Amino acid sequence: MVFEKDGFKADLTAYKVFIDGEEVNLSPKEYDLLFFLIRNKNIAVPREKIMTEVWGFNYYGDDRTLDTHMKLLRKSLGPYAQYIKTLRGLGYRFDG
Repeated sequence: MVFEKDGFKADLTAYKVFIDGEEVNLSPKEYDLLFFLIRNKNIAVPREKIMTEVWGFNYYGDDRTLDTHMKLLRKSLGPYAQYIKTLRGLGYRFDG
């Protein structure tokens, strides 16, 4: 599956992300997080569901881990970081 909009392209099968034609390297967790959000595009996804799906059922760490990874992911996406919306008190939504 390939998601493409404006200068943003994500190839979910090849695990590649391009920003304005340049490939960007993400951490494995950033890829997992981004691709999970893309697969659930335009759906409000609760924090708990993201933690369960991306980190797994047995993850007992701090839920601030999600915030930290989201911050790093947005930094990597540069001008396309606005595709990821924060839903206060709920979670996140990918609006690409």
